[in-house]
Formats: sequence, C-alpha cells, structure tokens
Amino acid sequence: MLKIIVALLSFIFIIFGLSPSDDVGTTAFSYLLKNDTGARGSALGGAYVGWGKSQDGFSYNPAAVGFLKYRGVSVEYENLWGMFNAGYAAYHQSLGRNDYAAVALKTISYGGDFVRTDGEGYENGTFSVGDFSVEMTYSRKLSKVVSIGGAMKFLYSFADTFSASALCGDVGAMFSFERDKLRAGIVVTNIGSMIGGYTDEKYPLPLTVKAGTSYDLPGFPGVFGAQVETGTDIDFKARAGMELDFIKNFALRFGYILQPKAEEDPSDSETLNGITAGAGIYYKKFSLDYAMQNYGLLGMAHKVSIAYRGF
Repeated sequence: MLKIIVALLSFIFIIFGLSPSDDVGTTAFSYLLKNDTGARGSALGGAYVGWGKSQDGFSYNPAAVGFLKYRGVSVEYENLWGMFNAGYAAYHQSLGRNDYAAVALKTISYGGDFVRTDGEGYENGTFSVGDFSVEMTYSRKLSKVVSIGGAMKFLYSFADTFSASALCGDVGAMFSFERDKLRAGIVVTNIGSMIGGYTDEKYPLPLTVKAGTSYDLPGFPGVFGAQVETGTDIDFKARAGMELDFIKNFALRFGYILQPKAEEDPSDSETLNGITAGAGIYYKKFSLDYAMQNYGLLGMAHKVSIAYRGF
C-alpha cells in the first residue's frame, strides 16, 4: 500500500514539475478556490489534506467525508483584513454502509458601497460585489483504510450587473493507518474552466495538486500535520501544523505556510506572513473553533466555526 502511495505521489509531482507556472497571478476565483476553509484547518496552516477530521474536512479533500462516522453540520464566519466578510455552511451524511455525501455553500462580500458612475463621470448610486460557490461531494470507502472522493463546484461572481461563472471539480484519496493515528491524503483540485467572464477573456482556474499527512504523536498530547502542493499558478508551497490537546475538551493550534513573500516590504510586515494560530473548545457533540492568519502586507484574517455532529 505504501509503495503505491509513494509511486502515485511521485508521478503526479513529476508531471506538474514539467509544466512551469506561467499563469501566476492570472487565475480566476482566487478566494473561493484558494482560501482555506474552516477555523480548525486554517489554524493548522491549511495542512489538512491528509488530516480532515472536522465536519468541514471534505472541503480540503473530498475523500475525508468517508471517515466521518456521523451526520454533521458546520457554519463559519470570516473577516479578512478588516475589509471583507465571508461565510461557509456545510452538511454531510452517510448514504449507506460505504457511501457518503456532503453539500457546502461558500460566500464572500467585498462590500455594497461601490460608487456607480455614468458615462460622463457623475455618480449614479452604489452597487455590491461578491462571490459564492456551491459544492457537492461524494465519497466511497473502499476498505477500512482507504476512501476516495470527488466534488463538483459551481462558482459565481458578480459586480453590479456584470457576472462571471465557472464549473470545476476535485478528486482525492485518503488513507488511514494505525487505528486512524496516521493519515495520508492526496487531492487534485479545481479541474475545470470558466463558463463566462466579466469580459470576453476567460482566465484559467488554479489547478493544484496537494499531498499531506498527519500523525498522532505517541506519548505526546498532540497531532502534527504537513503538506506540499504545486500547480499552474504556484511552483511550490509547503504547510505544517500542530494541534495540542493536553487539556480535556480544549485544543491549541499553530501552523505555518511557506510561500513567496513580497519583494518590497518597507514596513517589514512580511516577516510574520504565513503564521497561523487558533484554538478549539469541545462540548458533547458541539465544537467551537477560532483561527487567525497573518497575510503580511494585507493584515490579519479571523475565522470562527461552529459544528455539530451525531444527530
């Protein structure tokens, strides 16, 4: 099994290594397709493709829903850099002994006070700008240790009377070993294209391959996760996260995203770019999670997630 996993990872990364990332900065729907979902995964630096144990874990890897034993629901609120507001809601359940499904809605509002002007430059009211996506996920558990899954996503963006849309999908696999203390996952995301754009020009979607693992450290009250990824708009990105649960029903989380920094940074604000942190509280079937991420020059982003499982 391990030999198959290693061979699969090697093949995918070799293929992507032969294709330079010439489209950096020109991909569409960047927030909906590249921003991490869920406070738990975000606090861990997004190193969640091979982890995925929360109710929103399938947003990182569609195969993760195959290891969620109970029906569950989660909602999230995010404030980005004190300017934009985003939300996420998800539901998942079993369809049978080995089949699982999930549905999710993700939104972001860039504000509703943009000034509209006419052809002569006179103000003519205001308008809103925002994005949303609808995601449907299916997963099948092939055995006690292997789950595969796929997701279809419809994306829509609007600004006043203009709009853009896209359709894409994810495919992934997840492996569980040592009574679920060790997990590994791999996923190919954003396979698809734009349906229509704001203009006649249609930008590509950020096709990405991600592989990660997580391990419940023996003799230590914590779990460590790591992840690497590459794609059409990034040459290489690495993530790592640690969850500490030395207090009952409480967890501390830390993470780091290794990624390119801004070349010009007179305020030295890029020093902490990529650092993530957060915490989680559990009470019976409920969980409350918080995450923060430093975006360097852009500032801080904050997320709060609430989840319920087992109904």
